[in-house]
Amino acid sequence: MIKEVSQSYLTQLWNNDAFSKKSDDKSKSFIQPLSRYFTLVLFSIAIVTGVYWYFNDYAKLWPAVTSILIVACPCALLLSATFTNGSMLAVLQRYGLYLKSETVLEKISKIKTIVFDKTGTITEQAKSKIIYNGNDLTTEQVALVRTLANQSNHPLSRSITAYLPFTKSLSVKKFYEEKGKGSSAVINGHLVKLGSANFIVKGGASELSNGSNVFVEINHQVLGNFSIKSTYRKHLQTTLGDLKQKFSVMILSGDNNAEEGYLKTVLGDDANLKFNMSPQNKLDYVKSIQCGGNVMMVGDGLNDAGALMQSDVGIAITDNINNFTPESDGILDGESFSIFPELIAYCKKHKYIISGSFILSILYNIVGLYFAVQGNLSPVIAAILMPVSSISIILFTTGMSSLLSNKLKVKYHGNTNNSR
Repeated sequence: MIKEVSQSYLTQLWNNDAFSKKSDDKSKSFIQPLSRYFTLVLFSIAIVTGVYWYFNDYAKLWPAVTSILIVACPCALLLSATFTNGSMLAVLQRYGLYLKSETVLEKISKIKTIVFDKTGTITEQAKSKIIYNGNDLTTEQVALVRTLANQSNHPLSRSITAYLPFTKSLSVKKFYEEKGKGSSAVINGHLVKLGSANFIVKGGASELSNGSNVFVEINHQVLGNFSIKSTYRKHLQTTLGDLKQKFSVMILSGDNNAEEGYLKTVLGDDANLKFNMSPQNKLDYVKSIQCGGNVMMVGDGLNDAGALMQSDVGIAITDNINNFTPESDGILDGESFSIFPELIAYCKKHKYIISGSFILSILYNIVGLYFAVQGNLSPVIAAILMPVSSISIILFTTGMSSLLSNKLKVKYHGNTNNSR
């Protein structure tokens, strides 16, 4: 039976609370309260100074108050955040991490746990090894199977599409997909199914344990299965090992546990691995561990859309920029996976750069206010010093953003050269 779209599995997932988060639920930047307090202190100093000179030397009242408001203009603070964000986002884009906004930089600095999907995330879909087991497929059957596989964005379906010889797409009717399990459609009058053993006709197939298996059923007859052996990304062990030193790292997979042994050699015998997880299971699991701290979810495609939305920071990884990518806080180029720990470490420096620029600005303001409150700084001189302060802040933030990216640059080019 084909369900109505409103009742589909994917629609039920989208109806989850994670997809109805409002933009005002996002955490506010730490810059906002600092700027607000700075403004309150500035006006307080101006008022106290004005009152003092009103009773002691009225001639100095307006020059002193005007100089205070000019020399201590909060523009420098706003510029420090703006230029730091712009510089860091540009550096991250240069190395393959595209963040949606500057607030993601701050949220990454609070991450305690990183959750990875397996298929298409820590594996390379384009390099998967595929073996077909079963009855030989006729030319027509190959066309039917490839047409159905081509309808789905699931990594295993994309692998099958790439594996089978190119054929002209056929007429597809009543297409149905249950995310994480399989898909079916009526193609040229034939009922075709691709998916896990549980998705295929009951009793017609049994789960295998030698990798990811996609079964083929045409007109209620199970013809065989595609056994797909994952090819893991380069430097996987080093990358996850580096992350594990600073974060709690775990892997969620919709596949069976055939590769549990290998993953334990990568993450250790104490690795937190979960298999046979549906998209809803992934979302629920991410939600359940958020009480222990902020969670980053790294996944690909619609299967992980719910978990990406539920997580505090969702990163979608892709090997092809033309592929559809679900809503997330950032997109990571698959080529940059090996420097992911360095990219996160660089994001964490965001707060330090802005804090440093704040300190520099405050020191400048203290010196300027020292002379301004005494009435010894004319408004004209204050107007000259104000842009000088802004320029120094811009040079500091852009310079530090570039300087702190040197380690990222070395690691990126080192991995690029080694992979050639």
